[in-house]
Amino acid sequence: MVSDNSNITCSWTNGRKANVYLVEQECGQKLISKRYKVHFVPTMVREYLLTTYLSRRLDIIPKVLGFKLFSRELMLSYIRGERVFEWVLSRYGDTGINLEDFCSYDYLDTCDIVARAFRRFRDCRSPETVRLKRAIKESYELLHKSGFVHGSADPRNIIYDGKRIFIIDFDHSRPSLNPRAIEYRALYRWYGLEL
Repeated sequence: MVSDNSNITCSWTNGRKANVYLVEQECGQKLISKRYKVHFVPTMVREYLLTTYLSRRLDIIPKVLGFKLFSRELMLSYIRGERVFEWVLSRYGDTGINLEDFCSYDYLDTCDIVARAFRRFRDCRSPETVRLKRAIKESYELLHKSGFVHGSADPRNIIYDGKRIFIIDFDHSRPSLNPRAIEYRALYRWYGLEL
């Protein structure tokens, strides 16, 4: 749980639903605090239930550390690494791009700068890029075998630690009889993956 002596070291927005904070506690432990806006309590509860369920079965999902319904806060384990979004933009984006301009950008799939970077990423066959694509594919296959659609295969919802990926942000998730078919288009569009 977050103590009064905790320190917010970074924050992002999660669109219109929530604000997300990286919190460092007095003891040095880091965690993620996701604070939902008033009208999104049902979304928060769904994310809490699905993340709790999936994190008990898959090690590619952050653990739920706390849930405060009345303050609309969900606390999750911190995962070291870089979001795939920043990873791709820093390697395949146009020169001079400022990654901070895109931290909370709402319409990623309509932005030309982002589209160019991901087109280069999809076409690249370097060992590092192939390793990342393979990690994304394997992790989504694990999730789909569990019978769930992530619902937001957006590159801001995948963290890469250099070896493996972690899937975050389950507020669009749901059970499905055929999750692979539902998620296919997004995984192909962003990462060039065929499942």
